[in-house]
Amino acid sequence: MDNIRKLPEAEFDVMVTLWDCKVSPVNTAYLMENVGKQKGWKAPTLISFLSRLEERGFIHSEKKGKERYYYVDAHKDSYIRNITLDFLQRYHSGSFVKMMDMVYGKNSLSSKELDEMLRWLQQQY
Repeated sequence: MDNIRKLPEAEFDVMVTLWDCKVSPVNTAYLMENVGKQKGWKAPTLISFLSRLEERGFIHSEKKGKERYYYVDAHKDSYIRNITLDFLQRYHSGSFVKMMDMVYGKNSLSSKELDEMLRWLQQQY
């Protein structure tokens, strides 16, 4: 999963549901209840998203009886890290400082936020 591309929003929503689930595997009915209904999707729409996620290597599935079960193959932290690094490289030339300047340059950080950031940096190095 080194060359991960950003997931479309709907597929990301499915992955968040899978990542947040306390048990594995989960079946289509569980996913329909926990993400499909909230989004107003019909079962074929959800199944289409699941198929795409499987093609991309984020999940795999197996059929047990009449039910299909889904297993997570991509770790959430790895995905978020890779997408964040890609964003940083693509839009800020890989510079954390340039990104922070873009976000906070005109709106200065509070003393508390600066202290938190300094503490974080000190812990990292």
